[in-house]
Amino acid sequence: MVRYFLLTLTAVGVVAMLTSLLNPAVEIENIRAVLTTLATAEASVLAIVFSVTVVALQLVVTRYSARLTSLFVKEPLFRTTFALFVGAIAFNLLVVYLLPIQNNRLLNAAVGIAFALAAVSTFALYQFIQLMIQRSSPDDLISVLIERELAPDEYLPATATEFAEIEIHPIRPLYRTIARAIELGEYQTAAQGIAGLRTVLIRTFEYLESEHSEEDAAQYASAVSTEILTEYVPPILEQAYTHEQYELVSDAVDDVEAVALDGLDHDFTDVAEDAAEGLGDAFDAAPLTWEGNRLRSPVKESLLELTKATASDAEYTTFLAVSHHLDHQMAVLLRRRPDTNVTHRLVGDYYTREMGEIFEVLVDRYGDDVQDQDINWISPTEGRKWTLPDEAEPLRHVLREYASFTQTVLRYRVSEAEYPFVEGSIDDGWKRITESAADAGIDGLATLCCITTIQLAYRVNQLEGGRLGMWTNNLGLLRRDYDPAIVDRAFALLKAGEQPEGCNISVRTFDPTSDDTDEGFIERFFGTEEEDTLFEDWLVEFEKDVHERTEYLRERE
Repeated sequence: MVRYFLLTLTAVGVVAMLTSLLNPAVEIENIRAVLTTLATAEASVLAIVFSVTVVALQLVVTRYSARLTSLFVKEPLFRTTFALFVGAIAFNLLVVYLLPIQNNRLLNAAVGIAFALAAVSTFALYQFIQLMIQRSSPDDLISVLIERELAPDEYLPATATEFAEIEIHPIRPLYRTIARAIELGEYQTAAQGIAGLRTVLIRTFEYLESEHSEEDAAQYASAVSTEILTEYVPPILEQAYTHEQYELVSDAVDDVEAVALDGLDHDFTDVAEDAAEGLGDAFDAAPLTWEGNRLRSPVKESLLELTKATASDAEYTTFLAVSHHLDHQMAVLLRRRPDTNVTHRLVGDYYTREMGEIFEVLVDRYGDDVQDQDINWISPTEGRKWTLPDEAEPLRHVLREYASFTQTVLRYRVSEAEYPFVEGSIDDGWKRITESAADAGIDGLATLCCITTIQLAYRVNQLEGGRLGMWTNNLGLLRRDYDPAIVDRAFALLKAGEQPEGCNISVRTFDPTSDDTDEGFIERFFGTEEEDTLFEDWLVEFEKDVHERTEYLRERE
C-alpha cells in the first residue's frame, strides 16, 4: 500500500512537471476527448477485470470454503488497485468538468496527472492479475491463510472468554479446505493444510505463553486446540485412510503428536489430553481388518510416545488421562475379537514390549523416590485408607492396567483358541517389568510382579496342559540374578492366601455352572467337568520346580 502511494506521488509529480514545462498547445476539445476516453476506458477495464475476479473468486471459494473470501477482500493489493482506478476515473471526470475555456500550464499538468494515474493503475492491475492467478492455487490460498489470517495476533482476541464467544472457530476454514482437498484427490494440498494446522497451533502456544500468565495461557491454549484435536483430527485421519492415502495418515498423526508434545513443553497439559482423545477416536474408527492397521498402527505409535512423554515429565493426572486412551483402545480391540492378522504385531508389540517401555520410564522417574520407602505394594490399604505414596501411584497403576490387559488376552485365547500374538511370548512383558523393578532396587514392587506372574503361569498351565518350562526358567533366573527373597516372598504370600489389590489374576476354584455374578469371565470359562488342579497344590509343586531350576542355572553359570 505504501509502495503504491509513493509510486503514484512520484509519477504524478514527474509527469505533471514535464507537461507543465512543455506546455503543449492543445485544443480544449481535444483535451476533453482524451480525458473522457481515458475515464471511459478505465471504467470499462475496472468493470471487466473485477467481474472476472469475482467469478474466479466464487469458483475457488465454492470449491473449498466460502470463508476463504476474506483472503481476497482483505488483500491490500485488491484495495489499492480498486482505489487507484476509482481515483483516476474521478480525477478525469473532475478535470473534464472544470475545463477552462483556454489551455494553460495548469491544465497541461492536470492532463499529465491523468496519464500518470492511468499508468500507475495499469501497473497495479497487472500486479493484481498476477496475484489472482496465484490465489487461484489452493496451495497459495492455504499459505496466505496460515501466514496472514491465522497469525496469532490476527485471529486471537484478548482473552479466552472472548474467544469462546466466537461462533465459528477461526481455524475451521482451514479444516474445511483440508477435508475438501482430500475429497477432490488433491492430497498434496491436504498435506500442506495439515502441516499448516501444526504450524498455527505451535505458533499460537508460543504467542500465548509470551502474552499471558501461565494459568491464563494454559486455559486459552485449551480453548483454541480442543475443537481442532478432538473434532477435526479424527475425520481427517479417517478420510485420508478411506482414500488409501496411508502416507498422509502417518504424516498427519506425526503432526498431531508434535502439537501435543509442544503443548507439554509449554505445560499445556490439556493439549496432550485432547490429542490423545482425538487419536483414540481415530483408532476406534478403523475397520477390523488388516488394512485397518494402516490407520491403527501410526496412531498407536503416537499414543505410545505421548504416554511415555507424560510418564517422564507430566503430573500423574495427565499421565492417567493420556495413557487411558492407549490402554482402552487396545483392550477394546481385543474384545471385538478380530483375526490374529490384525492383532499379531499390533497387540504383540504392545503386550510384550511397549508396556514394559512405559513402566521403565516411570521407574527411571520415580525409582529413587520409592526405593528406600517402606511401601506395602501388595495391599496398600489399611481399612479404607489408601497408604500408597504419590510417587508410587503411577507404577502401581501401570501394573494394574497390565494385569487387566493380560486378563483380556486370556479371554481372547479362550474364545479364539489361540493367542492374539506369537504363542509362547505371553510371559515376556511380565519378565521385563519384573526385572526392571528388581534392577531399580524396588524389591517389593518386583515381588508384586512375581505374584502376578505366578498366577498367570497357573492360568497358562490350565490352558496349555503343563508347558511351564519358560515360567520356571524366568523365575529361576530372577532368583539367581537378584535377591532370591523377591521370588520366595511371592510364593510365601500366595501360599498364605494373599491376593494383590488390583493387580490380581484370579486363581479361585469355581463352579462352572454357578450363576454368581461376582464370578469373573475367566473363572466361568475355565470351568471343566473334571476339576483342575487346585491352585494351592499346584503352587507347592511349581515352587519346587523353580528352586530346582535355580540350582541348575547356578551350576551352569
